[in-house]
Amino acid sequence: MSAHAAFSDPRHLAPRHPEAAPGGLPPVDDQAAFTERIDGRLGAIHAQGHLTVRAADMVCGTVEALRRSGHDAVVVDLREVSEADEDGLHALHSLAVSVRDDGGRLTLVNAPRSPGM
Repeated sequence: MSAHAAFSDPRHLAPRHPEAAPGGLPPVDDQAAFTERIDGRLGAIHAQGHLTVRAADMVCGTVEALRRSGHDAVVVDLREVSEADEDGLHALHSLAVSVRDDGGRLTLVNAPRSPGM
């Protein structure tokens, strides 16, 4: 696939869903929905919906892609996260430690609080 074809494909413009079916369609259960908007210019991820371990895994992949593209510092904005599982939050905090140990910086802003953290 050429670079032009990748950007002309409308699926590349839509938010990503961790529970997406092939073709990138969002999950049927709106309560479990999670999307991320990626700003590749600034190295920022804007998360929205229910943060689960599966959603945190999607964020991890995006953080890794941004770091490979040259962003040593990545910001994950959780302002629009409506609900967060303790395991999902723990996974993001562990990711921040891993990024730091690798010489980068991952900043989680507006993170919901969990009773166990």
